Amino acid sequence: MGAARPRTMAVVPSRIPLGWGGFLAGALLAGCRPGLQAPPATAAPAAALQPVAMGIDWYPESEFGGFYQAMARGFYRDAGLAVTLNPGGPNTHSNVDLVKGSVQFVSAASDDVIEREEQGVPLLIVGTFMERYPEVILVRAESPVRSLRDLDGRTVIADPGAGWVTNVERRYGIKVNISPGDYEVTRFIADPTVIQQVYLTNEPYYIRKQGIKVRTLDLADEDYNPYRVIVTTKSYAHDHPGTVRKFVAASMRGWNDFIFRDASPGRDLILALNAETTREFVDASIATLRSEHIIDGSPGRGEAIGALSLDRLQRQINRLAEIGYIKAPFPVAEVATTEFLPR
Repeated sequence: MGAARPRTMAVVPSRIPLGWGGFLAGALLAGCRPGLQAPPATAAPAAALQPVAMGIDWYPESEFGGFYQAMARGFYRDAGLAVTLNPGGPNTHSNVDLVKGSVQFVSAASDDVIEREEQGVPLLIVGTFMERYPEVILVRAESPVRSLRDLDGRTVIADPGAGWVTNVERRYGIKVNISPGDYEVTRFIADPTVIQQVYLTNEPYYIRKQGIKVRTLDLADEDYNPYRVIVTTKSYAHDHPGTVRKFVAASMRGWNDFIFRDASPGRDLILALNAETTREFVDASIATLRSEHIIDGSPGRGEAIGALSLDRLQRQINRLAEIGYIKAPFPVAEVATTEFLPR
């Protein structure tokens, strides 16, 4: 499990090249440093705003739309924060930046944070922004693979060491062969037998644009269902509880606005910052976030935007220990808290 938890990159004009090293805002805003900072409100001088930086573990896209919505709509500014969003990419090491103090928050998968806790990295989950695990298995429509059990003995393009692999192998008593991903889908397009781990909001769009019919298999189950979470360090949460609370609340306000209302402010900001994407793709990704309830989850399971269940996280910790992914279970309070969630 890598620190950045990168996902695949399609070889299409709408994606940013792997060699891209600067933030595209620099081409748009003269003198802008990496990341994008919300403009100060006329009613609140910039000097009165608390500077906060968040590292996201991929490029500006709809999967982070609520944060961009909060920025574009001035929700962070309303909370007294001057927020900078630092984009990532395939080789992002956001946890390192967090521990070093160059950012105060990062996005991550909850299983990654759990693993880091066992390794002694002092991270703390303070919020969530994806209720549904967005990683899925992609196969051709005609593939004989109809369930995760059918992956037995087959090769899957995926992140080496991904937690879902161990979970699937132990749950079904099978063996999955992993071929490291190269952030492309060219192999999937060229070979009808290829199976690949992808983001539900991303690669299926590009594959279908090629006229290829595909199906997806969910990787999450009752005990292994990682959140996408907002993470800070334990020391920062202890020393700056007010700032953490404001950031989480403004972010959740942004996500509610992005999913349930007009997403165009966040979408337009994403398009301005990511010159290699298209409005069609971003709109399609937003539609998937909504239709698949990736952000708001299932009300029948007590899920909602920003809802963080410590019981669910404890089950995940227990499951990761059961399958040998971590050495032993530990109390969820060591890695997560609901103290900073909006009431």
